[in-house]
Order: sequence, then structure tokens, then C-alpha cells
Amino acid sequence: MNASSLMSGFGLLLVLGVYDQAVGSRRRGPVASPEKHNTRLWKLRLRDSLLKGQMELHPIRYNESIYNAGSSPHPTGEAINHLLLYCRVGIGYHLQILPSGSVGGVHKPTEDSWLKVFAMNQGVVGIRGVKSGLYLCMSAAGRAYGAGEFSADCLLKENLEENHYTTYSSLSHPGIYLALSHRGGLRRGSSVGRHQACTHFLPRRTP
Repeated sequence: MNASSLMSGFGLLLVLGVYDQAVGSRRRGPVASPEKHNTRLWKLRLRDSLLKGQMELHPIRYNESIYNAGSSPHPTGEAINHLLLYCRVGIGYHLQILPSGSVGGVHKPTEDSWLKVFAMNQGVVGIRGVKSGLYLCMSAAGRAYGAGEFSADCLLKENLEENHYTTYSSLSHPGIYLALSHRGGLRRGSSVGRHQACTHFLPRRTP
């Protein structure tokens, strides 16, 4: 084999290599940033969990010793069957989700007041009535209601305030808070703020 043949062979390999690299770049397209990748992955996981009904597999128990003011409480990983959410407004009311889908408060807890709170993501939870089986949701108009199907309206941001009470606000509709009136009725979530007593809830294991 002479020198000219060797040079021709190397030239052909070089051309093929450049072509393959160019085609591969077009096929791969732009590389997504880690932030976009993580967001897309979380949305896919949320979609899968909704489709498979896995939300109920992750009920959580609250441990007061791990609360830090200004942050969300973290699940300990130990499940409980029932939970009450006590609002300190007025004479004090326990949140309840009725089978009709109505949401409100009652001073002395009933069987409709027992709830399951389950983690969906860091600082994001869902709430479901034990008896009614309905999920607590919040509309864009600020109305809380119970729904049989879990949706984006049922995703709630959970935040521990400085007074050790917890506030729940809509993840899909920022600025809308879960709130009860001084008479135990439901308040429109768009007309209240996180520093008002009507939005402050305390998780309880017993009445």
C-alpha cells in the first residue's frame, strides 16, 4: 500500500467522522438544563401518581419536634389513620369535608372532620376526607370544595407560620388561602391573607 492510498483512507475517515458528528448533533437537539429536566420529571411523576391512584399510599404523620418557623413540616414516613385540622378563628372550628362536597368548620368534630393529609412534593400536600372520600380543592375564584377526582386544584402549599399554626394555600392559584369565618363558615380564599387567624390551622390527632 503506497502513501497516497493511506492519505486517501485517512481523508475518507475524517470526512465520515465529521458527517456523523453533525448528524448526531441534529438528532440530539439542544440539551435541556437540569432545572427544566427536574421540573419535567416531577410533572411526569405527578401524572403517573394521579393515574395509578398512589396518593393514598403516602399518608403522613406530623412530628412537632421537627417543625421550624417559616418552613413546611416534613413527613416522618409513619402513617396515621385520622387527622383533625383545627382553625383558631372565633370559638375554634375543625375543618370538615361533607359528602355533598361542601367544606366548612364545626366546633365539636364529627366523622366528617377526620382527614388524611398526604405529601405530593416538598411543601406540597393533598387533603382527603376519611368518610366522604373527597379531596379538598380550591378554585381560581377562591372557593374551597370537595371533589371525587384529584386534580391540580387539589394541590396545596403547606407553610408553618411563626405562631406554629399551619396555612394552606392553592399551588395552582397563588395567593388563595384555605380559611374559615368566625361562625365556622367558609371564607373566600382570595379575600384573606396568611397572617389572619382565619387561615391558621393546627393538625390534631385527638379532639
